[in-house]
Amino acid sequence: MKWKQTVSAALCAALAVPAFVLPVSSVRAADADYLPLSVVNPGFEDSAGLPIPGWSILPALPSDGLEVRIAQDRVFSGSNSVKLVDNSTTKSLDLYSAPIPVTAGETYRLSGKVFVEAKSVRAYIRFKKSGSSAPIASVDVLLNTVGKWNDLSLEGKAPDGAEYAELSFYMGAAGTGTAAYVDEIKFERKKPVAPLPLPYDAPVAIGDAVNYALSQSAAYGMGPDGSVEQYVSTVGSPVSFHVVDAVTGAIKFSQPIAGSSDVIWAVTKASDGNVYFSTNGNLYRYLVKEKRIEALGANPSNKQVFDLKASSDGKLYGSTYSATNLGRVFEYDIASGTFRDLGVMKSGQQYARGLGVTDRYVYVGIGTNAHLMRFDRQTEQITEIPIPGVSGTVKTISDVDVYGGKLFAYSGETLYVIDEQTHELLNTITFQTKISPPSPFQPELIYYKLKGELFTYNMQTNTIAKVEGIPELPDDTAIKSHAWITPSTGTFAGHPVLAGMAAFGESFLYDPVTNRYEEHAADLPTSPTQINALEAQGGYVYSGGYQRGMSIYNTHTGEFLYNNKQFHQPEGIGFLNGIVYFGTYSGARMYRLDMTKPLAYNEFEAANPGLAADIEEFQDRPFTMTSGDDKLFIGTFPGYGELGGALTILQETKGTDGTVTGVTYETFRNLVPNQSLFGLAYRDGLVYGGTSPNGGLGSEIADPEGKMFVFDTAAKRVTRTLKPDIPGMTGRIRHIGELAFGPDGLLWGILDSTIDPKGTEEGGYNAYLFALRPDTLEVVKSKKVTTTAYTTSKFRPYYLRWGKDGLLYSTIGRQLYAVDPADLRAEKVVDGTVNLMTLGEDGSIYYAQGSKLYKIPVRIDSASLSLKQPSLGVGDTTALEPAVKLVNGLTAELGGASIAYTSDNPSVAAVENGTVKALSRGSATIRASITLDGRTVEAAPVTVTVAGDSFGKLVFNKGGIVNGSLLFPEPQAGHTVTVEARNGAGEKVAELALDTLSPVGSGKGGYEYKLHLALPGREETLRLYAYRDGQLYSASPRLTPNGSDGK
Repeated sequence: MKWKQTVSAALCAALAVPAFVLPVSSVRAADADYLPLSVVNPGFEDSAGLPIPGWSILPALPSDGLEVRIAQDRVFSGSNSVKLVDNSTTKSLDLYSAPIPVTAGETYRLSGKVFVEAKSVRAYIRFKKSGSSAPIASVDVLLNTVGKWNDLSLEGKAPDGAEYAELSFYMGAAGTGTAAYVDEIKFERKKPVAPLPLPYDAPVAIGDAVNYALSQSAAYGMGPDGSVEQYVSTVGSPVSFHVVDAVTGAIKFSQPIAGSSDVIWAVTKASDGNVYFSTNGNLYRYLVKEKRIEALGANPSNKQVFDLKASSDGKLYGSTYSATNLGRVFEYDIASGTFRDLGVMKSGQQYARGLGVTDRYVYVGIGTNAHLMRFDRQTEQITEIPIPGVSGTVKTISDVDVYGGKLFAYSGETLYVIDEQTHELLNTITFQTKISPPSPFQPELIYYKLKGELFTYNMQTNTIAKVEGIPELPDDTAIKSHAWITPSTGTFAGHPVLAGMAAFGESFLYDPVTNRYEEHAADLPTSPTQINALEAQGGYVYSGGYQRGMSIYNTHTGEFLYNNKQFHQPEGIGFLNGIVYFGTYSGARMYRLDMTKPLAYNEFEAANPGLAADIEEFQDRPFTMTSGDDKLFIGTFPGYGELGGALTILQETKGTDGTVTGVTYETFRNLVPNQSLFGLAYRDGLVYGGTSPNGGLGSEIADPEGKMFVFDTAAKRVTRTLKPDIPGMTGRIRHIGELAFGPDGLLWGILDSTIDPKGTEEGGYNAYLFALRPDTLEVVKSKKVTTTAYTTSKFRPYYLRWGKDGLLYSTIGRQLYAVDPADLRAEKVVDGTVNLMTLGEDGSIYYAQGSKLYKIPVRIDSASLSLKQPSLGVGDTTALEPAVKLVNGLTAELGGASIAYTSDNPSVAAVENGTVKALSRGSATIRASITLDGRTVEAAPVTVTVAGDSFGKLVFNKGGIVNGSLLFPEPQAGHTVTVEARNGAGEKVAELALDTLSPVGSGKGGYEYKLHLALPGREETLRLYAYRDGQLYSASPRLTPNGSDGK
């Protein structure tokens, strides 16, 4: 029998009024454990009709207008539920359980599942005493969300005198037309658990971690002043739209699109002279003459819009993506301001990706199985244009242009040239993302970029030629738009030129007549992007940006020391023997970074960071990594339309001098057939992995249940595949990961299983933490910590981080939790969604929300202050060394701290920027007020002693001999007196112990002791320090050879 949870009911007026009603309370996972109690027939599976074992009905049936029946037409789990219907205007309906023994003073919880078909139902826990039908007390909750299975969770404390509880579902006499199904009832006793104490203060915002000006779309047009303008979108949170001067790159207009973090994939100029773009499913128009943006509403097809193209007759067409609603195209009529959904362009395909528009047709590129479709704008007939060797394969036709009777279909770095009339494939060209419109000088020519070179394609002769004699084009980024423009200013004023813009605003102008070429940068404002990857090691926090970008934050200084705007989108970050590896999308390329060396980025070859490995086997997204035995283990998801992730094992190669010369790697695909790698751990030659059923975007899941596997690195094969046996888990495992070995030697992991025992996912997932023995793979600890929303990422694992405080920190359920591994008490650390987190060296938690990097600092225990030299001579300086001790026993990193120093005797010792300078004989107390992460603490004060000059006349001769004396006010017999000589660098070069038994007499009112100090080498300057019983007594002025102190 399976347990179930959700209910709703209303208190029956005919029942005795309770003495008091207990308040309903909600309980977090960290607050309590719940011990199940026996409920007779909790899932209503024990009969097919009335009577219902373990349950009673009031009034007795049949009764006009009332119905209670065992139902099979709507169940949450199992075969049966119970349905209650109240169509009576005078009678109430009550379904209640057999008595369940309870103990006064204990707290109990009723849970279950309720589907409200009409109006509402109320659920009760009624606490009663034997021999009395009236409840002593009750708690209740109304469920009135119609049309879905609702979760019921109702708690109450048994009052004094209570001996048993009665569970009830009730519909009142005052209402009519109510109907509900009830299923999966549970009744549990609450076992309070002490909350897990956490050592943290409130989070503080560090700031936007990754900023860039990355564009995924652009267009050209004429501005209201007659100048040529460039219309550019940039990625960010939010995304933004900009207008720049196409000749100079100067910004003319810029506006963030409020509430949108979705990429603007297409910008187009329409027949009305205005510019259109889309984000988050909404269409926008930039009014060129008015220089403002207006929202036009949501398209009726899908939220994700990939391309926009305009026709000459006032229409705009958009291509869209949806995993469930499939790839559709919409039409927008500019004159009427109305949308129209043109439907799915290719049955079963999720991407309508690229568009080409003529007066008669709309050509649509399809993915993830490539197809080229033609939509007839007059007849609305859809026809496929087959591309030999391409159609039906795992590719995407990402864009379509129509020039000179030719169709140019884009797919990655391949351009297919097709005759528009005959549909013959004429040519296959390797290119880079965009082609130009036909040249105004030679209409048979179109231009395109490949790496750093410009090429032409002749549509008449079907030939390709490289443009010679011009500088290299922007090499490492894709062109987002080409156009032929006629500048009104600058070098090319009055002459048509080819314009192009790459992804980071790098723009060029090319005159094919004179072969002149100029390049400039569009002055695009940078904007923050969502943090997509986050890891920490060795005092650095590494952040990867969505779409592009990477930054390094120094936790010791509290500053970002590096921001790379061009870095490919990191999906995961791993470490191998102190070296950082970034796994990037797309193509699963691995970049290597050594923080002990200067930073110098190269996208295509070894550098720092630089390309180390390009994982093949159709792999795309390296989300999970671990290391051990000088190997880096990389788990990946495949590319678009593909199933079957891979494990890659990477090792660094070294020369005879120990210098790293490169890497070697081996990739093993489909270790678990048709599944991707969602988590990895390694120990003693074995890789332990967790999987996700998902493949690349656009793929269809073949095996819906996540699994674990063990891979033997020596045998190079999987030795075992399993599903963790979690007590009480009834749903289907959706994915497993991360995995990590704990200090206890157990292998810990996280998995999501469907809340619905039947495996449907729309209701979300139960998020389990578990630990198993690595030798037997037996689960020895497990707990459902929280629930995960159905919308959770099916690609990014849930992270596990072991703190130095012995706690386990995790993003389980896309929330930030701390867990005590001993008893599995769990406590949420912060509210809100947290996908990414890591731990600093001092135990602080760093996490990301949107574009912001946050720090959760450990609470401060105390602060201290020390002096590098507590005793100084006049003129000496010494550094103050503040330290903050945290409650976890670690020392805080003081990056970004503000420290205010004070001296109570500044005439003796002054403090500036953390340095003490001795000014005169005496002592001074130094205090420090330290403000760190918004908290201020006073450090225990320190005392600095400044010694005066008690030397007699000193002479420093060129032979390296210092002669002189030291004066005391009293005899020094019984004391130890030493004199040391320090050079100009402050280094001790000689030391002498004085004879304290034989003063040579008194001078200057005291006892005088002679000194004769021989130096081992030549020194340009010298200063003497005298110590009495280890304490500084006197410091001389600086001495030079053949000089004296002037006494």
